[in-house]
Amino acid sequence: MLGGVTTAVSHDVWRRALELAWEAYRAGTIPVGAVITDADDTVLAAGRNRIHDSEAPDGQVFGSRVAHAEINALVQLSVDRTYRGCTLWTTLEPCAQCVAAAWISSIGHVRYAAPDVYAGASKLVEREIEATDRVRTFPMTVEGPAVGTTGLLAEVLVISHFVERRPDHHVTEAVCRLRPELSALARTLGLPDHLELSIDELSALVAASSA
Repeated sequence: MLGGVTTAVSHDVWRRALELAWEAYRAGTIPVGAVITDADDTVLAAGRNRIHDSEAPDGQVFGSRVAHAEINALVQLSVDRTYRGCTLWTTLEPCAQCVAAAWISSIGHVRYAAPDVYAGASKLVEREIEATDRVRTFPMTVEGPAVGTTGLLAEVLVISHFVERRPDHHVTEAVCRLRPELSALARTLGLPDHLELSIDELSALVAASSA
């Protein structure tokens, strides 16, 4: 099921996920953060993208194309239980790998803040996985993007990473073509010069610059 997500549902969870995305940006890797909560919004695990990192906490993945934020959160879950009532919150629409990993991990709900115009695979569940996995008896809902500053900040972080740091990359070409206004905003913000900002200060900067 696809639809909009309001930031009011669990503001603290989105804030934590965005903090992880900003941490990833400052570390020089793709800025995506992910948090897993139970039905009471208690945090069970959290992780960030570490594709370009040279180290990671024990058990997490780094220095690999599969070192996505969602993967680094999911690998922390115990195999001794299922997670039907749990939610994976991610700042960017998950790719095919991460949608499938959430499904295999028995996650019941996925929420994403920003659309990924290059590799987003939020519809993979309803188009492919549910049709082929005939054993699983409960669904995994996927909802997004978030409204307001949460979704805007999450997307601008990713676009800024590519526009500012990898101008000749094929992803950069795609996002500039498909999201020209946000690409221009990313260039105006100059985030590499503002790495000292807190997530709240960064959020205020993005909101003011987009007004």
